[in-house]
Amino acid sequence: MTPRPSLPAQIKLVAFDVDGTLLRGPTICECIAAGIGKQQEMQAFEQLTSTVEIAAARTKMISWYRSHDRTTLLQHVQTATLAPGAREGVAILRRAGIQVALVSITWQFAVEWLAIELGADWAVGTQWGDDDEIVHFWSADKATWLARRATELRLHPAQVAAVGDSAGDLPMLKYAGTSYFVGRDPTNLPSHVKHWPAADISDVVRDLLSQT
Repeated sequence: MTPRPSLPAQIKLVAFDVDGTLLRGPTICECIAAGIGKQQEMQAFEQLTSTVEIAAARTKMISWYRSHDRTTLLQHVQTATLAPGAREGVAILRRAGIQVALVSITWQFAVEWLAIELGADWAVGTQWGDDDEIVHFWSADKATWLARRATELRLHPAQVAAVGDSAGDLPMLKYAGTSYFVGRDPTNLPSHVKHWPAADISDVVRDLLSQT
């Protein structure tokens, strides 16, 4: 990994996880499941940890979704609760000329809706094709995607910030020069990551901008 510079750099790109970070309470998948009568099954799926089990669960979810159009599914997504300061925080970044990415393992069609709602520049997640093909996006892919995007934008890691809430976000947080963990119980946080449990996103953004 490229050594971190000794002086702070101007942040040009901020990546946010979605469930548990920009959204608090029920996840996107839980909101959809509640709307279509599959809440109990989804609660069991949320406990899965292996990629094999989660991949199978995603296939099952698609079987639930087939009888609903995506407009209806997105109406259920809209019941999700934004984190305090989420809308304001993204707006502050955009006014400062900083690009914003939403990077999540959940369904990309929902992440794209949230990106439009908040005014973010990028949205990435698990893709559900028209033929029901699933292009999986995993926690380990978050750092890879962010590094690739930074390279395309000709940014040093010191010009990238990231915000997440779970162990799956740690590689992304480690890559970024400035990072925040808003989850309750961090494990093995890199030394440069600030732990702000359940933080207001606008407070995170203001702190981030105060350092550059």
